[in-house]
Amino acid sequence: MRSRTWACVFTALTIATGCGGDDPVAPPVQDVYGQWTAVEFKYQSVPPETTVDIVAFGGTATLDLQEDGDFELVVSPVGELSATTYGYWELSQDMMSLTPQGMHFSWEFDVALVDGKLSLRGASVEFDFDNDEVPEDATLDMLLSK
Repeated sequence: MRSRTWACVFTALTIATGCGGDDPVAPPVQDVYGQWTAVEFKYQSVPPETTVDIVAFGGTATLDLQEDGDFELVVSPVGELSATTYGYWELSQDMMSLTPQGMHFSWEFDVALVDGKLSLRGASVEFDFDNDEVPEDATLDMLLSK
């Protein structure tokens, strides 16, 4: 009797754990077109010791994802010149790739669209955390709204 109870509990737990663990699904491509403004534009050193959020320091960033697959990223830190990157973007499953024009690499982000906010997380980039003109390995996270 006792083994039958445990078998029922085990079966119920197995079914329950199988129901909520679906992989994330990419947002519909038509929902990500357009001009996005960063609420957060955060570089984090690798290993994670230092974080710099351009928006929290008073800067701005915008990402324009065009229907034809082109993108324009404008980052304007406080007290510095704006940097504009042009390139191509692609959405596949739960990943978004931004490939700067003329480059052979892409920034690969985990992507989600929740409550009208576009979340791009975890791209491998470089950033000069200590202002010595030598960029260090970093990850880039963006939280954007229209």
